[in-house]
Amino acid sequence: MEDDAPVIYGLEFQARALTPQTAETDAIRFLVGTQSLKYDNQIHVIDFDDENNIINKNVLLHQAGEIWHISASPSDKGVLATCYNKTADSKVVTCAAVWRMPLELEPGGQDSPEDAASPAHALELLCHLEPAARGSTACVAWEPAGDGKRVISLADNHILLWDLQESSSQAMLASSASLEGKGQLKFTTGRWSPHHNCSQVATANDTAIRGWDTRTMSQIYCIESAHGQLVRDLDFNPNKQYYLASCGDDCKVKFWDTRNVAEPVKTLEEHSHWVWNVRYNHSHDQLVLTGSSDSRVILSNMVSISSEPFGHLVDDDDLSDQEERRLEEKTRRLRCPIWRRR
Repeated sequence: MEDDAPVIYGLEFQARALTPQTAETDAIRFLVGTQSLKYDNQIHVIDFDDENNIINKNVLLHQAGEIWHISASPSDKGVLATCYNKTADSKVVTCAAVWRMPLELEPGGQDSPEDAASPAHALELLCHLEPAARGSTACVAWEPAGDGKRVISLADNHILLWDLQESSSQAMLASSASLEGKGQLKFTTGRWSPHHNCSQVATANDTAIRGWDTRTMSQIYCIESAHGQLVRDLDFNPNKQYYLASCGDDCKVKFWDTRNVAEPVKTLEEHSHWVWNVRYNHSHDQLVLTGSSDSRVILSNMVSISSEPFGHLVDDDDLSDQEERRLEEKTRRLRCPIWRRR
């Protein structure tokens, strides 16, 4: 197989927020949010031209603050949500808002903060997702299907279901639920399931994973000690409705069947430090990508717990029996300098 040269895109500022723009069907597009204390923060709209193996970009100003989480509407390619820091009463809190990009993005953008000749485009604020006395917002998750009018936000120990009104210019709190228990309970992340008519959401707090029914905002399952340390990320298998992947500070990636959460279906221990992210490939669910602060990205081939038969991705004529046996459950390690802890 011919290896293409890597395509590299540099940012002026540090960035920790990245999302694909799935509503854009005519381009391969990603949104990246920056973190800067000195300059106005930015959202970089990155289009990948796979025919010419090049990147085109646009830059949008996000003057509200440092971006810690970003998510794109699954139905409207011009709408996105961010979680960002702001200072209030001498305290730093993380807020959330819904924004609209310019209708027509022109080629090019701002090459540097000082480049006044090439001003960045401005984002239009549609609405805030800031209920009173709810605390800092960890993330915003859009309903995977439908008209893009329902979102979940996680604020400290509250899970909040929002109904976005016409043109997303107003958000009404439809329902909510709270974590109950001892100590200062806080959600760290959440993921909306694409199955069950989009009626379920999974959340993580500390070492626990919980499932919620969005119709009643009641808890439907709980994995009390899913990981030995903090749970960082979750993702649902796009083809198997009860399968959920999780990762955390115990350096492990675990796969769960939410019908029986007593034990994980499978556990991977390929990383040597905190595992920050886990994602399924939406076309081939045996492929699972994980990123860690051990400076590695690992692509795992999880055939035994996928919806596709072994060998689906390869031509059987090109593989010997011995190669086929080696391919099953093979893990491909891709080294990438994400962030090295010193």
